[in-house]
This record gives sequence, structure tokens and C-alpha cells, in this order.
Amino acid sequence: MDQLARMLENARFYGAKSEPIDEIETLHEADLPGIPGIRLLILRVHHGGKRDLYQVCVDESGKDVFANPAVIARYGNALAAGTPAGFGTLEIIGDQLSATLDIPGRMISGEQSNTSLIFGKKTMLKVFRRLEAGENPDVELLSQISECANIAPVRGWVTEDIDGASHTLAMVQDFVPDAEDGWRFALNFAGVDASFGVEAALLGESTQNVHAALAGAFPTTEVDSAQLAAGLEDNLDELVTRAPVLARVADQVRAVYRTLPHETHSVQRIHGDLHLGQVLRTPERYVLIDFEGEPARPLEQRRRPDSVLRDLAGIIRSFDYAAHFPARSGASGPANPAGWAADATAAFLEGYGVERSPVLDAYVLDKALYEVVYESDNRPDWVDIPLAAIDRLLAAH
Repeated sequence: MDQLARMLENARFYGAKSEPIDEIETLHEADLPGIPGIRLLILRVHHGGKRDLYQVCVDESGKDVFANPAVIARYGNALAAGTPAGFGTLEIIGDQLSATLDIPGRMISGEQSNTSLIFGKKTMLKVFRRLEAGENPDVELLSQISECANIAPVRGWVTEDIDGASHTLAMVQDFVPDAEDGWRFALNFAGVDASFGVEAALLGESTQNVHAALAGAFPTTEVDSAQLAAGLEDNLDELVTRAPVLARVADQVRAVYRTLPHETHSVQRIHGDLHLGQVLRTPERYVLIDFEGEPARPLEQRRRPDSVLRDLAGIIRSFDYAAHFPARSGASGPANPAGWAADATAAFLEGYGVERSPVLDAYVLDKALYEVVYESDNRPDWVDIPLAAIDRLLAAH
């Protein structure tokens, strides 16, 4: 256990670093043919009275080796043959994958909750590290809107029965070549105080295209403002307990929620965790990626219909961070960060085809409140950015 525990505690994908690991159970185990000493494992990790499932690939020392070229090549060869590596069942949409797999492949580096393996310029295998019972939203949503130009279509997925329930282990989808991360792309503009308006408008149009595709593929329903406000208030109460600094604005935020105009709102399947880091800019268009929703939320919550305004709020808050990031990193950035973000927001909403509204502001508030909790836990010297946004929103009401 000691080797696996150390590996998990240092892994980017492990989500319970604040709690000691009490026990690790190996539920499933398989060797990778042709690679001695390498094992695929599904682990049940007990921590702080809770337990989670994780998928790892380790060598004899307990080191995670998904980045090993031989492991990546073995995965690619297995997919080309129509069977997953190790264990699980592969389901394929359309033709066999062999024609699109360029072996040996490589792993994308960076801070990720999953592991992405790239084969040539056509295919990506996303290996889900933390596993949950039920249909993974990334697979569920993207497999139904493959004709949308602003997503990377799913070509197949791997599932495994664990404790009598289906769990998604991996997903095969089109790789988006020659693309730049949307966050870094926006920083190219913010860093030299250049307007992001034209790009923001295109991103708004792209986001609307995806929402329209999801609304056409999955049921939509109507809720009233009181129902939306109740959910936002519940979230506020939880966030205040996690970041006491929010207590000073809690009553004002609650008043904003309780005075929303009485009207009905459409709810549908959405991205659920949309920000500039979840979009890619290709030479032709924007592509939205990673449709799993907020990783910290249970799968059942992430699959619930919600207002598209939640996704819009995520992008709006991302503009604010992009505006402030250069100065925090030693560069100059926009002379007026709030103004830069406001201009990008206006263009984004115009591209989407929606006007700013009290309900949208309520969702932006909700996102900024969450950011205060995150920054308090991880980057205390950044907490002033979401706090200032909250103050601006409250002053406008």
C-alpha cells in the first residue's frame, strides 16, 4: 500500500490530497501483454471516511507509467485490434479505429484530472482516472452531437463492470490538431492590452451552437426563478461555511437571488464547467472540450439539466481572470483589467445572442463565490480578484 499511496498523493489526478489515505483495495488487476512488470489496476481508495475509485497503470515500484511509450503503444495496438488493453469492453461508433491510429502515440503533459494519449493527428484516447458509476457525461453528451462543428466527436469508449455497475474507463475521440488552448490564446491579447472582442464574439457563437445541439439531442424543461434562486441559495450557504470571508456579503447575495424577476427559464444539458481552459482555438473555429462537468460534484449532479447561463457565467469569470493574470505574472496587461473583461463579456454575449440580465448576474455571482473558496484554499493572494467581482456585481444591484 505504501508505494501506491505515495504515487496517488503525488499524482495530478488524485483529488483527496488533504486527507490521509487509510486503505487501498485492488478491485481489478490485469497485465499488459508484452510489457513485463506493468499492471493496470482499479483501486478503491479509503480516505477520511470516504472512498473513491481510481484507475492507474503502474510498474513494479508502484510508479504510474501511463507516459511510458511502450504502454501508450500497447493501448493503441489494442484499440486498433478492437479490444481495450487490460480489461473492459470497447464500444465503437462507426468504422474500426485502426485506420485513424498512428502508433506509437504520445501523452499530453500538463495539469489534468485525466490522462490523454494522442495517436498521430486524428485520434485521442482520454483515460479517466477517477471512476464513478453511471454514464460519463463526456461520452453521453458528445456521442449524441457528433455533427456539431464546435466539438470533437466521440468514436468509442471503454466500460467495465465494477461492483455490479458500469463505469467508463476511457473515451476515444477525434484529436483537434493545430489548436491553441483558449486560456493561453486569450492571454496573448490581454498581455498586450489588445481587444479580445472579435474572438469573444466568435466564442459566444460557438457556445450557442453547442447549446443548441445539446437542446436538440436531450430533453429540455422549464423552471421558475424561485427554483433557480433556491439552488443558488443552497450553494451560497455551503460556500460560506467553506470560506468565512464570504459572510460579509452573504446577506446581499441572498437578496439578489430572492429579488430575481418572476419568470420561467429553460434548463437543459450543458457543459457544466466551461471556462477558457475548456476551449480550443483552431485556425477556423473554437472547439469546446471536457464535458464532464465540475469534477468535485457527484456524477448524478453533473448530469442534471441546468441553465445555459451557468456556462456563460464560467466564460465571463474566465475573462476577468485573463484580464488580471498578466499583472500577477510580472507582465503589464490591460491598463483597465475590469474594462477589458467587460468589453470581452459584451462581445461574447452579443455573439451568443443574449443580453445581460439579473439571472445571468446571479450565475456570475455564484461562480465568483466558488472562486473565493478555491482561492482561499489554493492561492490566498488571488482571492481579491473574485471578491472585487462580487463587490462590483452587488454595487450594480
